[in-house]
Amino acid sequence: MTSKLTACMLLALASTTLAFADGDEITLVGGDVLRGKIVGESDTAVTLDHPALGRIEVARERIASVTKAPVTTPPVTTPAPTAAQTGEKPAEAGAEQAVATTPAPAAAPEPPVAVLPAPAPPPPAKPDGSWKFSLSLGLTGSESDDKSNWDIRVAGTAKRESEADRTTITAEYYFQTANGENTDNNLLVQGLEEFLFKGSKWEAFVQGNYQYDEFQAWEQRIGAYAGPGYRIFEGDPLALKVRLGAGASYEFPDSTWTPELLLADELVWKIDERSALKQGFEFYPDLENFGEYRFIIRLDYEIALSPKGDLKGTAGVRDEYDSYVEADQGTSNDLKVYAGIKVDF
Repeated sequence: MTSKLTACMLLALASTTLAFADGDEITLVGGDVLRGKIVGESDTAVTLDHPALGRIEVARERIASVTKAPVTTPPVTTPAPTAAQTGEKPAEAGAEQAVATTPAPAAAPEPPVAVLPAPAPPPPAKPDGSWKFSLSLGLTGSESDDKSNWDIRVAGTAKRESEADRTTITAEYYFQTANGENTDNNLLVQGLEEFLFKGSKWEAFVQGNYQYDEFQAWEQRIGAYAGPGYRIFEGDPLALKVRLGAGASYEFPDSTWTPELLLADELVWKIDERSALKQGFEFYPDLENFGEYRFIIRLDYEIALSPKGDLKGTAGVRDEYDSYVEADQGTSNDLKVYAGIKVDF
């Protein structure tokens, strides 16, 4: 009987030694280390039995590395000798019956699992009012002894944003020749100041325009407008805002101020991490001559060409219509199609 008890104690001691020697490690992203026994793994998490914390499920996003302890072979034990080998008298029948009827210990309940989730994404950085710039260039053309065909587009944007306001200045220049003669020489500059109200989607704006077109009777046009705006959607993947204002335009060299409304929208659809589609529309109806109006509509596609996204490929369409223009004074509809590269800095 004493030999059987000794063997059982040796087996329990060996099992306990193996349990403490078996130490897997999970190193977290911040440098902390969890030691215990890894009991489960999946594509999204690793489950660890920790001696103090119990069972923990750690999200893969929190894990820097996983180190598993080497597999240890348990020691070989010699069975206890029988009564015949030792010459000891067998135990009484009553004692054997008592040992035989001893119930097996109940299985330990499954330990609760503490979940260590993935870290929450940091909140977006607050705008600090610093300026950001972009420059776009598109160029196609051909040159020979008897003809010259060039199509050039240069565009730039300067933008700053704080928690109280947003300033955007854009400029677009188009120059085109066909058979050695100029067919397009157009510049459009816009300045937009938006005043933001904390905790509200409403805003107010002031906008100024300047346009030069060599092939229109008016040659130069300026305009100023103001009114409210509203952000219908914000963030990714879709952002949409609208503006409604009033103002007036003046055409050079000889004109009078024309009172107008301004109805505009700006749409940005972030298709994926690399590409986006942008749409803009500005509609200027005449407040004195019902039925007279002009508008500018544009559609641009951008795709990142560099890992940081500061170099992009661009392609777009801009269409400008002016109902005031008569057949002998220029073109009432001016459609431009372009492609090129864009650099953000």
